[in-house]
Amino acid sequence: MARLVVMVAALFALVFPAIATAQDAPDEPPVRVEVVHGAGGWSATFHFPSDAQGWAFPRSNRARRQDSGWRELSWTVETDGVSLQRIDETDVLLADDGTVPRKVTVRFVPFADDLMADYDPALLFTDGTLALFTGHFAVMPWLRESQEMVEEGPETEMVFRDAAGPLLYKGQRHQTVTTVDDATYVVFGDPQPVSTGHLTAIIDPQTPAWLRRELLDFLPQTFAIYADRLGERAGSGKPMVLSSWAGPTPNLHSQGGSVLPGLLSVRLEGEGLVAEDASALQGVRWFIAHEGAHFWLGQTVEYETDADAWIMEGGANLLAFRLIEQVDPEYDAGAQLANIWQTCFAMSVGNPLAGASERRDYDANYACGTVLGMIAEGAAQTNGGRDFFDFVAALVAANRKDAGGDGTVSVDDWLGQLVAESGDEELAAQLKHFVYRGTDDPQRDLCAMIARVGRSAAGCAVVGD
Repeated sequence: MARLVVMVAALFALVFPAIATAQDAPDEPPVRVEVVHGAGGWSATFHFPSDAQGWAFPRSNRARRQDSGWRELSWTVETDGVSLQRIDETDVLLADDGTVPRKVTVRFVPFADDLMADYDPALLFTDGTLALFTGHFAVMPWLRESQEMVEEGPETEMVFRDAAGPLLYKGQRHQTVTTVDDATYVVFGDPQPVSTGHLTAIIDPQTPAWLRRELLDFLPQTFAIYADRLGERAGSGKPMVLSSWAGPTPNLHSQGGSVLPGLLSVRLEGEGLVAEDASALQGVRWFIAHEGAHFWLGQTVEYETDADAWIMEGGANLLAFRLIEQVDPEYDAGAQLANIWQTCFAMSVGNPLAGASERRDYDANYACGTVLGMIAEGAAQTNGGRDFFDFVAALVAANRKDAGGDGTVSVDDWLGQLVAESGDEELAAQLKHFVYRGTDDPQRDLCAMIARVGRSAAGCAVVGD
């Protein structure tokens, strides 16, 4: 039986704190990193603004398959007196004695494989196109005595060049890319993007023909529907999609990737995707629809605190289900939604939803967020036949920064929209109690809430939806 792997990177913001920027230390010059691809291969030259005993990489997660630090598998330090060491799960450029030279050069082979809970260092396409993740070149000073990074330091300014020609960055061609954005990809090579009114996509030419065809059909529909129903996303330019094909690995069926500001990466792999398969297709569609929803729920508006993550994750879940239903009338999400309700029941006994991220019960944000979204959906449908798209669109419109909002959606904002749809203050109070105080019988309470808006769900007295 083929092994199914689905990897979603929607909670990376919870895992990685923001790296200190020039705003944190306005008088400190930046670290400058020149990343160059030429006839001799790949190199990264670090220009450090000050003396330090070492320079550490805040993003040092292990490679998934090798279960080791990925830089030690692909980086070679050329500068004398400096070595790359792994110290307590952190990669560090460390001086053999004293301080690290102000200029350090590393040769590397782009590492195009999965990391544990972080973005792939490189996305490799079969036509030679390659995308490098900027955040893996960011560094912070390291203290040898305490064996730790400093809490604040200079920002990292990254310069990317390719001797072979221009680069693709945020949908535009550039001879040289200079950026301090540590949460995006820079594309090397000569890809042939597919451009529509709502996105620019690079799809690996060796992607199985049936899957490439489906991507070319589904991606434009996804972003067009979201833009039509939720309003134009915040940010300049069109969203970019990078879809790579890692080959027909035996006994594997894998779709994964991540969402970043203005960019969605998709990594497809495995013999289970070579031949057309309905289950595989729905998995790919759902992944794209969920992650695509985060351009609105997560980027156009964000959640206020970790306790509110369910608004974005559950909202993206339900939007994905409803979008696929719109694209494919034969699609039936009933079984998946039934499992989601059961997961929410199991994970919320005595556990307030607001504490899920702190407990690392991340599945509760997805499952219970979907359940609460379905309750909100029911409320919207009682309000002149509106739907969940309408509910989310109202939240986005009221809170987006480019329209005068604060850019966040809080629980109070969400509950306020629920009352606007339903006129039911008591229902909002019940939901607030579930979020912040929890319940000893989530099945009883959640079933009562969805019945209150005239609907039912799997696991409740009447099975439906």
